[in-house]
Amino acid sequence: MGAEKTPENPDFRLALWIGAAVLVGVAIMIGVDWPTETSAPAPGQPQTFNPQSAAAPAAQSPRALADQLFNRAMMAHETGQSQQAAIFLPEAITAYQGLEPLDADGLFHLALLQLADGNAGEARATSDRILATAPNHLLGLAAAAQASEQSAPSEATGFWERYLDAYDEQQGRAPEYAHHQQMFPMQRDRASKYVARAPGNAALPE
Repeated sequence: MGAEKTPENPDFRLALWIGAAVLVGVAIMIGVDWPTETSAPAPGQPQTFNPQSAAAPAAQSPRALADQLFNRAMMAHETGQSQQAAIFLPEAITAYQGLEPLDADGLFHLALLQLADGNAGEARATSDRILATAPNHLLGLAAAAQASEQSAPSEATGFWERYLDAYDEQQGRAPEYAHHQQMFPMQRDRASKYVARAPGNAALPE
């Protein structure tokens, strides 16, 4: 028989470290706080979100629960866990819609969820709500650009150009930016590359 994978086994510990590193990388990539939910379902049972369960303390606000569900949904989507994403994305969208009217941070979360769920048109409409009150809001511009990339590339270029123009001036201006600081450099890099590939800008460096 082969050596059993126990917590004392070096291979087992290495696998845990690698798995943890991958999840942390995804959390940084999507620019969200690490989920505070630590409980797990019984083996073989699907994960579901139940605000009344012991896994969701009564002290948590509805917004905190929605943010927690956002983290789970986006983590599942970004790591290719399609079954998990199919459960959590619609539930997270419903959770935020139930909190209307949403602030800019909530609208940004909702737009990302709608994008992940394949609803680019809804994501664009949600991002427009941010830009209606703050035309240079970095989160709103990024969400609008991403929502437009497939269906309206020229509009996406315009949003990314506005993002780059406003980047330095906007830093630190909105409290919700503090929750997404790790995302901004990656968004700026994405914006620069997208604008460089736009027609007429082929000579720009990527």
